[in-house]
Amino acid sequence: MKSDHRAILVHRERFSPGLFSVAFQAPVLAASVAPGQFAMLDVPERIRPYLRRAYSVADADPVRGTVEFLVKTVGPGTRALEQLEEHSSVSLLAPLGNRFSIEDLPAGGSVAIVAGGIGAAPFPLLLRRLGAAKIDSDLFLGARRSADLGFQSRFQGLARGRTYLATEDGSLGEKGFVTEIFRRAALKKQYARVFACGPMPMFAALAPIVRGLRVSAEFSTEADMGCGFGVCLGCVIAGAEKPFIVSCTEGPILPPEKIAWERLRT
Repeated sequence: MKSDHRAILVHRERFSPGLFSVAFQAPVLAASVAPGQFAMLDVPERIRPYLRRAYSVADADPVRGTVEFLVKTVGPGTRALEQLEEHSSVSLLAPLGNRFSIEDLPAGGSVAIVAGGIGAAPFPLLLRRLGAAKIDSDLFLGARRSADLGFQSRFQGLARGRTYLATEDGSLGEKGFVTEIFRRAALKKQYARVFACGPMPMFAALAPIVRGLRVSAEFSTEADMGCGFGVCLGCVIAGAEKPFIVSCTEGPILPPEKIAWERLRT
């Protein structure tokens, strides 16, 4: 059940300029959050942004009572997090949204995780839970250039499978789009499910690929959220079965067949 948590910053790790993680002491949330869920975070006493901002929970440690977020600095909200002093407090409205479904996956099976840039944010916790369930996972990390994959070290030892790196400029890993590299790998290997997170253009490219492969998929959609619990309707996505989907309450995890891709701006 969602509630407001006062969380204390206990650790920050910088991976590259503008890419970092923050870990907060929030024991109740750490014990209850599931892979794919998110928090609406508020940094007190800041002037902007005026509303809380949504962040995927990257990882949680129930023993230490900590929750972690992977962040890319893009505006005043993320900059406030980057500059937040250790032992300062924030407010976390969480856990929100639905979760990645892994309970029906067979032990010994294999899944693929496809991430575009900071879309990798929700996956450390998912990888940890998949590993505990003895499910192999191939990890596909893509970005425009190597600097955008500065957080790759955060995933070392988490994936029970192979890790693929892709950059559009060829500065790290294979040159090209991560969706195409996934497609080539998936033609040689049978995946039980594909989990993905990234920008809408990546999803628009990935959706026909998984449909052609006839593999089930779950996309963690990135939509602008003002409230996080279905009141403001700022995060609606065009739906295939109805006019729109409220991402924060019906998602953010959605199967691609529920999204009307032809009505999305990508």
